[in-house]
Amino acid sequence: MPNHLMTISAVVCTRNRGASAATTIASILANTHPNFEVILVDQSTNQTTEEAVSGFRTDPRFRYLRSATKGLGRARNIGLAQAQSAIVVFTDDDCTVPEDWLAVMDATFAAAPRVTVAFCNVAAAPHDTTKGFIPAYMRKDSKLVRTFWDKCRARGIGAGIAVRRKEALALGGFDEQLGAGAHFPSCEDGDLAMRALAQGQWVYETDQVAVLHYGFRTWEEGKELTKRDWIGIGAAYAKPLLCGHWGALVVVLYEAGVVGLLVPLLLLLQLRKPQGLRRLSYFGIGFWQGWCTPVDREKMLFLRP
Repeated sequence: MPNHLMTISAVVCTRNRGASAATTIASILANTHPNFEVILVDQSTNQTTEEAVSGFRTDPRFRYLRSATKGLGRARNIGLAQAQSAIVVFTDDDCTVPEDWLAVMDATFAAAPRVTVAFCNVAAAPHDTTKGFIPAYMRKDSKLVRTFWDKCRARGIGAGIAVRRKEALALGGFDEQLGAGAHFPSCEDGDLAMRALAQGQWVYETDQVAVLHYGFRTWEEGKELTKRDWIGIGAAYAKPLLCGHWGALVVVLYEAGVVGLLVPLLLLLQLRKPQGLRRLSYFGIGFWQGWCTPVDREKMLFLRP
């Protein structure tokens, strides 16, 4: 396939997921988009994933990149740097995508030239809700996010994120101190959206397509996920304020006051179990740690702690 015809690249970052990553790759390769590539960035500590995807090596649309690095932010940046297309979409190694995923995401950017970061819906695969949950994000309408105020009600997740490659690289890419396996173990996705908004670029969330997430967690495992996510969110959202973007304070207050405090209190008033009470404390911990971490103020990236 001539590179000049390729309009979109799909990146999957994986670590020790084996057959699950292979299922993700197969679903992307089944897309109907006429010109695309698929890049797998493998940070595994064993050969299982490499062996699981070996059957795709004969497909010219597929590229396998083995990396000794660690951290989701770093892996996303490797894929972003290696991508050959103007638009780069990401999904996780425990997801599958519909056959029109690439076409919808490509059309989303074509219709909105000022959008740098876009999110699609992430639906939970069938599971036993009495035993646990699957993280998901489902909008009932599409939303153009132009300001920090708009961002309060737009909270897309990284299992369905896409970027304009050139603009994202100009922002410094994903913050490598954020994301699973990094110093701050989450929110490399929301952080990139915040940094784009700080530079006057736009974010878009579409309800026109959804990836399917199979990442089941028991309720007990959910406690650790809550800790990881909200420490990452707190750290990431400290950065704009550190860099003088005081308009981002509205997002900080929304996350802490509405999502972290008000939502659990409303559940309590309804005589229901107030889920999420730990969010506020973890957010505060992450925010303080982020506030105390050196930052590249030009690109709003954490320096190594």
